[in-house]
Amino acid sequence: RLRIPRRQTDPKKQRLAIALIGIFLLVVIGILVAGYVIIFVLPPRQLVVRVDDVKYTRGDLVKLLRLRQFGSEYMGPEFYSPGTDIFQALQVVVENEIIAKSAPKFGITVSSQEVDTEIRRLLMPNANESAGKSPEQIEREFRERYRSYLNAIQLSRNEHHDLIHKTLLREKLRQFIGERVPAVAEQVHFHRIAMWPGDEIDIMQIKYKDAVADAITPEDIQGAFKEIVREFSRDIPELVRRGGDMGWVPKRIYEDYDHRFFDLEIGKLSEPTDNVNNPREILFFLVSDRALARELDSELRDILKTRALQDWLNEERDNYDVFSDFNSEIYSWLVVQLGLTSKLTPTPQPSSPFGF
Repeated sequence: RLRIPRRQTDPKKQRLAIALIGIFLLVVIGILVAGYVIIFVLPPRQLVVRVDDVKYTRGDLVKLLRLRQFGSEYMGPEFYSPGTDIFQALQVVVENEIIAKSAPKFGITVSSQEVDTEIRRLLMPNANESAGKSPEQIEREFRERYRSYLNAIQLSRNEHHDLIHKTLLREKLRQFIGERVPAVAEQVHFHRIAMWPGDEIDIMQIKYKDAVADAITPEDIQGAFKEIVREFSRDIPELVRRGGDMGWVPKRIYEDYDHRFFDLEIGKLSEPTDNVNNPREILFFLVSDRALARELDSELRDILKTRALQDWLNEERDNYDVFSDFNSEIYSWLVVQLGLTSKLTPTPQPSSPFGF
């Protein structure tokens, strides 16, 4: 019989082949791990803002944005305006750190109990009206809702508590600083009409001048203007229905336009003014009455309290070393991260300073 000799494998070659395969697998795994780290691990840890020695990363900014995002989607109007919200959040991070460092010198603090109470108020605003439910059942419902909420916004309980703590601290300082806002101030009763550049502006002005010619009282002026508004204005329907009446206001409520209407002579139509919120519109203002000392209503005073806090923050910021590293790449990354948890399809807005 003929025997076919069996080919023997060279042990050295076999070990070399195994080693090469092992090296290849290690390289592939290394590439995958490196890609994972570069894409998922490193970006959230990248520094975005530093206030003195306190650092905030991309991940910290995402947490704040998700809280705001789901605060709207969970309990109110739909969220998503990356052209404004992202930059507002960046500013809030800096301001909240300044507040956290400054509040103790005013004796302002927030307890854990206050944070828990606020969370319960936000998630279960009608808990006290839950007729027929035992305290134990209400507590179970709260815990389940809170667990679901934290899972949706992808925050831990401690992270969420910290953000709510800063929100409450900010509000307490706003009220404290806002005590400087007087309850009485000079105010004007003003009105507006919105038109487009191609509209019959000359005819509107002539008609108003004729209509107001015999006006003596503020009511006469308002009545004349109301008819002009209803004929010519392209403003929102509710404001047109009210005859363009914007109500009584002090300075700083409409800061972009204060200089255009606050010192107007009563009954005189202002010069045309560009609408800062709608470039295709032109606004005309009218003051129908003026009071040198008029009590502020609660809503207006609340707005002025917010302005007072902002003024204080702008001054206080100079006392801190604030560093920011923000660019279009970070902006786009944040938009993507928010898109992962938003109910809406995120689309970068053209109002972004980066020209998106």
